[in-house]
Amino acid sequence: MKNSSRSLYVLIFAFFSSYVEAEGLKRVYLDQKNNVHVLTQLGERRQITQNGKASMLKLSPDNQTVTWLVLNTWKAEGDEKPRGQELVIYRNKKSASIKCTPFIRDYWFWQNGRQIAIDCGGRHFAGREILYDTNTLKELANFNQAELRLEKRPDWSNSAD
Repeated sequence: MKNSSRSLYVLIFAFFSSYVEAEGLKRVYLDQKNNVHVLTQLGERRQITQNGKASMLKLSPDNQTVTWLVLNTWKAEGDEKPRGQELVIYRNKKSASIKCTPFIRDYWFWQNGRQIAIDCGGRHFAGREILYDTNTLKELANFNQAELRLEKRPDWSNSAD
């Protein structure tokens, strides 16, 4: 009987631990200093950044992942504002990032937030679109926009819209 009680305890603990790790996010926002804040479904508030360089903040459709661009401290000639070369992915209380040069021109979620795609390139002309797994940030697919006509691009491509 002791073994079955212990097994039940381990099972309940494992379930609760995985539930906490996958807690949903209710709201995300940038403050006046361009820092990222999250409000969890459980009512916990967190300030995620303190450097004031966040831009293009997004919450995934499944409410599990927050993403934002880190703005460069410099402006390229002809730019009205700094652009970003780094996309930060915040999930399960951990941050990781994807970098791309010269700029990440846009990014979007795919498959209800399970995947993230970026449009990487310069201010003008074609760039690359790259698809990543949200959990692992492993690259899943990519293509050069100049080499693939719009109608031939994969469904996850932002340019196909």
